[in-house]
Amino acid sequence: MDTFKILSAPLQGYTTRAWRLAHWRVFGAVDDYTAPFMRVQRGQVRRHDVADVDPSENADVPLVPQILASQPGDALIMVNALTAMGYHRIDINLGCPFPPIALHRKGSGMLPHPDLVEELFTSLATVQGVEYSLKMRLGWDHPEQWKQVLPLTHILRPVRVVVHPRIGKQQYAGDLDMAQFEQLLANCPWPVVFNGGITSPEQIDEVRNNYPSLAGVMVGRGLISNPAMLCPEKATPACYRQFHDNILNDYTTHMTGGDKQVLTHMKALWEWMLPQADKRARKAIKKSTRFDHYLAAVDQVFAHF
Repeated sequence: MDTFKILSAPLQGYTTRAWRLAHWRVFGAVDDYTAPFMRVQRGQVRRHDVADVDPSENADVPLVPQILASQPGDALIMVNALTAMGYHRIDINLGCPFPPIALHRKGSGMLPHPDLVEELFTSLATVQGVEYSLKMRLGWDHPEQWKQVLPLTHILRPVRVVVHPRIGKQQYAGDLDMAQFEQLLANCPWPVVFNGGITSPEQIDEVRNNYPSLAGVMVGRGLISNPAMLCPEKATPACYRQFHDNILNDYTTHMTGGDKQVLTHMKALWEWMLPQADKRARKAIKKSTRFDHYLAAVDQVFAHF
């Protein structure tokens, strides 16, 4: 039995419930989706974070919620909220590279502080009936900071460790540090999943052949730009249009800010999706301020795709 997993990576503000539902129904081909991270503000989990992972609104999508926290108290608030919703698998974000997050010692910004990581893990380990996974970078400002954190993972015994082999300060620029990744892979006692720069099934095969001990790969921006990446037979105008329309219908149903709010979110979808599509039509989407103009531009995209 093949246990190698294909996972969908989270992207804040993008791979939300509407995107995940549409992708699962039209394309699928992933084993699970990690939700964008939850956060605590003023002592409570943000309401839209809770709504995004509400099981009743996520149908049969295989979903793993993710938390972002540096303080154990905040982490426990989120874990308790998720267990009350029926979740027993939770991912911990040690990888977010964006400075507004990392400079507050969250995400990849925690990696230089193993004392904070230990305190967080020890607190989370007290919760019964929950399995954890980790998503992490090699470090924040040095590619060997993972070496201080990996021994602490025994506290949680994670079901998997997803590794993006860059440091947080690189964000998504520069080379992957595969030498450090290979060291981590050789020393990690838990299943390791590779994440970083995968844009085709052929690259998945290459990574898998180069590292036979990998438990899987997590695909992020490659899947967001081409939702059919994992199932090339569905890379058709009809499937892409169905995917688009499913998201549009979801936004129209759930958003309360009218056409303006829906239009703003749909235009954001095109910041990543199908960059190879007709440039003139994509430009018209970006410039559209009326819904009928937007839909006409979308028609042009798929007419020339």
